[in-house]
Amino acid sequence: MSSPNLSNELRRFINSIASIPHLEIMLLLQQTQGEIWNVRAIAQRMYITDAQAEAMLKDLCAAGICKPAPNQTDEFIYSPAFDELRQLIDQLAEYYPRNLIQVTNMIHAKSASTQRVQMFADAFKFHKDK
Repeated sequence: MSSPNLSNELRRFINSIASIPHLEIMLLLQQTQGEIWNVRAIAQRMYITDAQAEAMLKDLCAAGICKPAPNQTDEFIYSPAFDELRQLIDQLAEYYPRNLIQVTNMIHAKSASTQRVQMFADAFKFHKDK
């Protein structure tokens, strides 16, 4: 199976991702759909602190990529808010392994700032009137 082309939508989505760990967590959740992940497990899997994992998972929730597990404060499950977002994540999951350097360069190209996390969260908010 060939990797998908880098569409404008996929490029914009990649450019909105705040960091490589955000990308890796998003893809881990996507690859384990239906599985509930706690902050500690994500932190251990990504070699980051619990606080970093929690902050990134909250960013992913704000972006509509995952949500807290029912009745839990530190557990999360993959749950894209919209089909279009799910499709973009699926495209990225297929594109990334075959274009690792390109994708990581795209994410690293922008300087780190607090605005990136907000941009990531806002990148694919959809409005009912559209």
